[in-house]
Amino acid sequence: MVVSCSTKFATLNTAGEQVAFSYGDIYFRQPLSHCERLTIGPSASHVDLTLALASAWATQQYYILYVLLTSHSGALLGRYQSPLIESFEDLQVFFYTFEKFLESDGRHHIWISSPANEGILVYDQHNVIFAYGDLSSYEAALRDRGFQQQEFWFPAPHCHSYPASHVANEEDILSHFDWQYSPLQEGDEYD
Repeated sequence: MVVSCSTKFATLNTAGEQVAFSYGDIYFRQPLSHCERLTIGPSASHVDLTLALASAWATQQYYILYVLLTSHSGALLGRYQSPLIESFEDLQVFFYTFEKFLESDGRHHIWISSPANEGILVYDQHNVIFAYGDLSSYEAALRDRGFQQQEFWFPAPHCHSYPASHVANEEDILSHFDWQYSPLQEGDEYD
């Protein structure tokens, strides 16, 4: 069951009340059919952690994929790919400009990828980060931050917040770059 709620990601207690949800700084290696990824459940500072993981890539060039799942501005739902971001500093400027919106609104997923195929990081609407690439390097960075290895998944029932009051943030993020648009793909929306 997924409903609208007042915090980016929350569970519903037995009384049906919304309770902000935190995974508690845990991660695990998740086998997939074609590879393995890390599934990371931070308790806070999702943007900082995502940037810390991306900073380890040697190339220091990036693409951002902004996946809009719900819109209050009338924007097309879909995938918005950034032009090439030429430095880690430029990546930081984007993420810190929109940090509050990204961490408080569940209408989107945001990806960082490397044009040199060094990795992909997906910060999704469930406050989870999926990390592809050098998993051992990511694990070392997570352990340095006090993360523990423990399997987990999204709680059920849960809810996502995408308040209409964030329309200006949605419009600002979509006007930040000359994004290349494509429709949502199968798997972009999941519970």
